[in-house]
Amino acid sequence: MSAGTSLASLDLRAFCDRIAERSATPGGGSAAAYLLSMGAALTAMAFRFTSGPRFAAVEAELQAQVGALEDLRARSLDLVDLDSSAYDAVSRAYGLPKTTDAEKAVRAHAIQTAILGALEVPMDTLRAAVAALRIAAAGAPHVNKNLASDCATGSWCLWGAAEGAVLNVRINAASLADRDLARSRLAECEDLRNEAESLASSVRSAVTNSLP
Repeated sequence: MSAGTSLASLDLRAFCDRIAERSATPGGGSAAAYLLSMGAALTAMAFRFTSGPRFAAVEAELQAQVGALEDLRARSLDLVDLDSSAYDAVSRAYGLPKTTDAEKAVRAHAIQTAILGALEVPMDTLRAAVAALRIAAAGAPHVNKNLASDCATGSWCLWGAAEGAVLNVRINAASLADRDLARSRLAECEDLRNEAESLASSVRSAVTNSLP
């Protein structure tokens, strides 16, 4: 990613064009973060339309969750850029000189620091995706039926974000020298992945009852 360029500020066509380029960034991690943004946005829209006398029993609760979804959406757009920046840092670290022992030591430390950064960003994406899915699953049974498909589509975006984030954590964990930390992150990943799957299925079941 070029210095000073914000991926999140690109229009949809330009963002997709950037992903399609023969370049390591933006890649799957940034795409996963953008899916998180889309999922949170669609869920927020469905909740906003669940208002009025027909929804008096749930309106206040769902509207209160819109703010949390918007916070997650804002964070997700930051993660789009952070993921690409983290991977670029890994590439720079591997490009450091390695002629002398001192240079090799500096390079090895820089690589491990960068890999940890590249692991932690998708971990944040995964945690945020699951947080949004928890909100979606809790609200889906009560959503305005006219927005059922939007809510469901949002949940699948969030599930896709979680799956993509898990893969990016796993690929970076494989190169992390701190194996205890790697195992800890992978264990958390698996727990969150299973939760994401269950929550997304819960949303699907809830909205299926609302569709013709």
